[in-house]
Amino acid sequence: MKMKVFVINLDQSVERYQHAVAQFAPYPDIVVERISAADGRVMSEAQLSQYYSLQLNQQLYHKMLRPGEKGCYISHIWCWQQIVAQQLDFAIILEDDFILQCDLAALVDAIRQLQQPWHYLKLAMPNKQQPVLQREPMAHGFSLVHYQKMPVSTVAQAVSLAGAKLLLEKMQPFYRPVDVQLQYSFDLGIDVMGVQPLPFRPELEFESLINPHQKQAVNRPLFYKSRLCFSWQNFWHNLRRYGLLAYLQAKK
Repeated sequence: MKMKVFVINLDQSVERYQHAVAQFAPYPDIVVERISAADGRVMSEAQLSQYYSLQLNQQLYHKMLRPGEKGCYISHIWCWQQIVAQQLDFAIILEDDFILQCDLAALVDAIRQLQQPWHYLKLAMPNKQQPVLQREPMAHGFSLVHYQKMPVSTVAQAVSLAGAKLLLEKMQPFYRPVDVQLQYSFDLGIDVMGVQPLPFRPELEFESLINPHQKQAVNRPLFYKSRLCFSWQNFWHNLRRYGLLAYLQAKK
């Protein structure tokens, strides 16, 4: 089975990349490829418009996307394109601010042994844990989990070839952050699950290059409307797929 690890890294962020690749030293047999990240701060409007829709952003999302958010989304698109171009069975896609907290070789083997079709596996999340609706055993002590609400953050994930093709088809043009868009996977026909124990976690020592601490204008009515619609759609999706009992018994 053909796989790679992709590390998304801005050209100027040398220290971040060195920190990332140092964690792979115990795994010389795993192929790691650096993906030069899209820098939304320097891309032209013509370059951005190949992937991003300002019109949809203004109509459907409650705030303007920052340049870093646009660059992050485009960088993930480039990774999905590489999965398809290289005909990989799957890839582990990492942003460069991660901490590996598992045996990477065991994780790769556990993913290889999955019998059921899959598209996208969340391998890390922020501190806020999400309730789990269903848990299935994987090799090497890992579990395949179905979350009640898909966690945000795209610091670490695995994407299959079938998943990459669907992501390229369904998630362009974009108008909201990539991790938010993935929460609507039930609308996109993309099966997003997770792996526990979490194989990676965010490295919080690095300053965020995507969401600098600055205030943004927020369309509050649209924010509350979108949040209400998402909660309702997500609830019905979970109810149809997993049943009421699983929903009521979901645990973090």
